Amino acid sequence: SRIFQMMLRADVHNMRSLMLVDADVAEFTASEGSRVTRHAVKDLGLPFGVTIGGLVRDGVGMLVNGNSQIIAGDTVMVFCHKHKLKNIEKYFKKSSLF
Repeated sequence: SRIFQMMLRADVHNMRSLMLVDADVAEFTASEGSRVTRHAVKDLGLPFGVTIGGLVRDGVGMLVNGNSQIIAGDTVMVFCHKHKLKNIEKYFKKSSLF
């Protein structure tokens, strides 16, 4: 899992592998102006097989549903298949395009 962290350019704090389901759980920090902060979770267009399970905001853990709005600085728990992890980082990085 350390290799995956080195491949990603987003701020990934922790990652665990779920061997039995060939999936990863990663914690991303939402950057200011990142794609994940622009819409409610249900409108983000996340790839199939990717689930945002929860987030931590100001030290308080919260469950996430489709109407949740992620804001910059939130630490977000993402569940996905290993091969999708690289596709998820673009949602959390600061975008130079507006």
